[in-house]
Amino acid sequence: MDELLANPAVQEAVVPFIAALVVGLLLKPVGWYWAGLAVIAGFYASVSLITGFEFTPLTSTRKLVLIGMGAATVGLALDYLAAKPRQLYPLLAALGGGSVLWLIWPPLMRMEGAALWLYGAGSVAYVVWIVLSLEALRNRALRAVTALTSLGLGTGIAALMGASALLGQLASALAAATGAFLLLSVFKRTLPVGLLMLLPAALLGGLIGVSAMTYATLPWYSLLALAIIPLLARVPLPQKLPLWGQVAALLALTLPAAAGAIYLVWREAGAPPM
Repeated sequence: MDELLANPAVQEAVVPFIAALVVGLLLKPVGWYWAGLAVIAGFYASVSLITGFEFTPLTSTRKLVLIGMGAATVGLALDYLAAKPRQLYPLLAALGGGSVLWLIWPPLMRMEGAALWLYGAGSVAYVVWIVLSLEALRNRALRAVTALTSLGLGTGIAALMGASALLGQLASALAAATGAFLLLSVFKRTLPVGLLMLLPAALLGGLIGVSAMTYATLPWYSLLALAIIPLLARVPLPQKLPLWGQVAALLALTLPAAAGAIYLVWREAGAPPM
């Protein structure tokens, strides 16, 4: 069993998928946003095998783990408070921007002049865009979760090809967990999406991409392809499509953007390290 759990494919795909599926099935009768804990449980089940929960010294990867936990707590509070968009969007933008700066502060402080401002502003803009554009899809659960799945998959493979196996595993775990939630939404009626799930998933999806750009060799322009995913998830679909047909159509719309990001990394960095 230990040998099986040490397998990277099991850690980043099988464990988060099964954990999210089981937790989602258990929590579905509770209703509302609680089922979103399935994604959190799946991701952190994978984290427990990949990195564990030690936070000293506080590396960038450990910061990611902490940010996800904090975002889930904030998301739960916002679900309870039912914050209005006028109040919500500035708060989410500040949370996303602050998380980015905390994550990349050490290398950012080694830059000077225009490079410092362009890099910092671009990184903040990417993560804030991912968070706000996915939050705007919160009332259309299938679209939001499909976009998260494509974002996690594209970011994971791109990070792996950008010479960061660890970040690739974390993004792939996020994709597997959201994929399980998507499966539950298709076969067990569409599950609602609260900020309890959406905020940490969107924030982690964006931050892993920025982290791979900062601490590995992910080219910045590959993030532009990933940033298109929330827009593609908004494309209108025929109204009579069944749930599985909607998911298939949304995946067909969003996965090419993920594939585009992967291609841009491959063109820059070549085949992934083995």
